[in-house]
Amino acid sequence: MVEEDSPLSDEPNEGPNRGPNAGPNAGPNEESNEERWLDRPGSVDLIIKVLIASCVLTVLADFFYHKHGDYAFQEWFAFDALFGFLAYVGLVTAAKGVRRLLMRDEDYYD
Repeated sequence: MVEEDSPLSDEPNEGPNRGPNAGPNAGPNEESNEERWLDRPGSVDLIIKVLIASCVLTVLADFFYHKHGDYAFQEWFAFDALFGFLAYVGLVTAAKGVRRLLMRDEDYYD
């Protein structure tokens, strides 16, 4: 049985920084109904646009400097970006495989 004051309790803790509208991570003057900047769709779109622009600029930067790779393929145009993307895809695919291997039933600990 979990006590009411326990951190594992389902009941919200009352205190000076908590009120009826306070969220689970509310600070001293923070209300849960307050809209945060990542909650607005325009902010998320801006982050995605900035990320795409930085990726494009990184690839285009290959035109403006001479690479000194140890192997000839390291000097190919956009090799670093392509290698990083393929490594990312490989890691995500491997993680999905490991998840299937290690996953337990939903009621495993019951």
